[in-house]
Amino acid sequence: MSSKLSKLKVAVAGTSFGGNVQIPVFQTHPRTQVVAVSSGRPERAEQVALEHGIGAHYTDFEEMLDRSKPDLVSIATPPDQHFPMTMAALRRRIHVLCEKPFALNAREAREMQVAAKQAGVVAMIDFEFRFVPSRAYATELLKQKYIGEVRMADFGIHVGMRSMPQDAPLTWWSDASRGGGVLGAYGSHIADSLRLMVGEPRRVLCDLVTFVRERSGGTVSSDDGCTLVVEFESGARAAVQMTTAAGVNEARFSIFGTDGQLILSDIYGNELQGGKRSARTSGPIEIPEKYRLPTEDHPLRAPFRVLLTKMVHAIDNRLPSPSPNFDDAVASQVILDAARLSARQELWVDL
Repeated sequence: MSSKLSKLKVAVAGTSFGGNVQIPVFQTHPRTQVVAVSSGRPERAEQVALEHGIGAHYTDFEEMLDRSKPDLVSIATPPDQHFPMTMAALRRRIHVLCEKPFALNAREAREMQVAAKQAGVVAMIDFEFRFVPSRAYATELLKQKYIGEVRMADFGIHVGMRSMPQDAPLTWWSDASRGGGVLGAYGSHIADSLRLMVGEPRRVLCDLVTFVRERSGGTVSSDDGCTLVVEFESGARAAVQMTTAAGVNEARFSIFGTDGQLILSDIYGNELQGGKRSARTSGPIEIPEKYRLPTEDHPLRAPFRVLLTKMVHAIDNRLPSPSPNFDDAVASQVILDAARLSARQELWVDL
């Protein structure tokens, strides 16, 4: 069916992740073609348009929508722009793919969710980590009760790319009012993974810290370290620790159950370990071919391609928004809001 259709016209807002990951995938997907790109920096918009053979570039998002008339818009801008841009696209009944963190708070997130349903378009959030081979297969094994009843999970991300003041300039990433910080950047993905793989959370306890308080002469207001404890409706617990201000590049996701364990020692790729309690040992688990993805220049391009294909299929066949959709985005945002409230109050917060 799709081979007989004209390509979907795509507009992309944002040129960092949008330029490095999304645009190369849009441009090589058989059903999509990027017709316009926008950025708050005109020189960046022009550069990305030239690099990828895109016919138009803008600094004004709504002008881009009105002039290029896309079928689909991908919003890969800083988080404080997600709400106004998404709402502008939905008013025009344009299909929307929004980056994470979804919004600045759950109120914005719910408004976007309602507006998408009213517009009758396909609306998804870019939780592409769901489709990384190790995580996709681990999710299936959990559904099959490979480890029995899940009781504990550990998720740790320690990267030192922002450990010193000179490592990064003072941008939106350092501004809490714009949605910056490690909780939103990594925690939004982690919240989605925990819901998908462990279950619905009941309450959270969170501590946020800012290790690097000054950058380029300005004050940092966002968090660069987070410790989060999650209690689930099932009674299971998860402990999450993440930082961009310590370590080198370590990320690990472990899930423990009554009958065994699963360990994702490479959250970007093809490494999965685990074992059954009955065997009293653990080791590598081979990932079936159907979960494997081709190697691309950026580790997130292949899983993003899977998500895009799901979205295109829904658009072509006039289907409801597939998961991860705005319902999943709201659920993630609710967890982030509760975590921030917990950090301020130094108390458990119910969800």
